[in-house]
Order: sequence, then structure tokens, then C-alpha cells
Amino acid sequence: MLRVLIIKKKHLYIVFTALLVLIIGITLLMFMSKSNETFSESLKYAYKKISPEQAKMLINNNNDLTVLDVRSEREYLDGHIPNAVLIPYKLAKNNYSSLLERGKKYLVYCDTGKKSEKIAKTLSSNGFSRIYLLAGGIEKWNYDLVR
Repeated sequence: MLRVLIIKKKHLYIVFTALLVLIIGITLLMFMSKSNETFSESLKYAYKKISPEQAKMLINNNNDLTVLDVRSEREYLDGHIPNAVLIPYKLAKNNYSSLLERGKKYLVYCDTGKKSEKIAKTLSSNGFSRIYLLAGGIEKWNYDLVR
């Protein structure tokens, strides 16, 4: 009788260990396969965060891309990405529907990426399906600026 209980206890430990390893493995897999695309249940569409290198390629390879600078006018005049259009943050946040076309492709940036991410979320949740976000903002941009 005692031997049966020991065997059952041993099996219980084996099953518990296997489940723990499985849970840790699934958690690691989910963590390691994190995508750059940002999704939310409240968003109808997604925007994609891209690196400065990817943004440079996107700009060079897409004539239909509009680059939106959502910083202040003074910051824009101090230096901006070539061909960028200035739409200050508050104006973009409140008047995006009258200023922008839903079917167009946009690359949005600011200083650090925080304000531009808010704009990207606003646009994507309101039917703009082709939104790219410069990760890290212009601070991470290592290419020429127009002054």
C-alpha cells in the first residue's frame, strides 16, 4: 500500500514538472515572437513601428508616401526629414480627418516617438490602414535633415 502511494506521488511530481516546463516554454515563445506591429482590441487597423533604416527605405521606395512631422514649427525648422509635411501634434490630433486622406500611406514621427505614436493610434483606430511610425522619433534618425 505504501509503495502505491509513493509511485503516485512520484507521478504527480513528474506531471507537475512537465506542466511547469510547458507553461514556461509557451511564455518564452510568446515573448520572443513579439511583433513590431501594435494591435489593440479597440483598433480597427494596425500601425507598424519601423526603424530609421526601414523608414529610409520606405521613403526611397514609395512615391505615394507622405511623411508627417508632428512636432512644433520651431522644431521642424531646426531640421526635418526631407519632404516631410508639418502638421503640429494638436492640429493632427484634432483635425486629422480634414487634413489627411484615409487611403494614403503615412510615415509619422516626432522627437522621441511618443506623440507620433498617439497620432498613429488615433489614425489607425479611425480607418487609416497604412500608417508607419518612426520608432524612437527623429532622435534616432541618422540621415540628412533639411534645415
